[in-house]
Amino acid sequence: MRVCFLAALVIFSLLALGRGEDIKRSHSVTWGARVFRDTHLERVIINEKSKFLRVVTRDYTFKQQTFYRKITQIVITDQNKNGKGGYAHLKQGGPGATFAHIHFKSQRNNGISFIVDIYGL
Repeated sequence: MRVCFLAALVIFSLLALGRGEDIKRSHSVTWGARVFRDTHLERVIINEKSKFLRVVTRDYTFKQQTFYRKITQIVITDQNKNGKGGYAHLKQGGPGATFAHIHFKSQRNNGISFIVDIYGL
């Protein structure tokens, strides 16, 4: 009885580990929610080439020049769909504010490629 239980536990854990390696996910992120009458305020493409054995970072600041509209949603789409893309962090501002400061960081030995869409009222 114990041998069967241990064997089943080992097989289950090996299957779970093997399945986790096959899943490749992008690191896309969305902050906020769109509402009726939202307008597309800005679209920016963020690209940085990889550097050998280094982590690449980049900051992006969205500032409005004329009409100060409140941001309702920020959609960041990772172009690297193989799980080797970078990460995006909202440092300041964002939904509910009129500005946003976003920090992008790559994985070691990889570059970053993101599309940033900002919506607001």
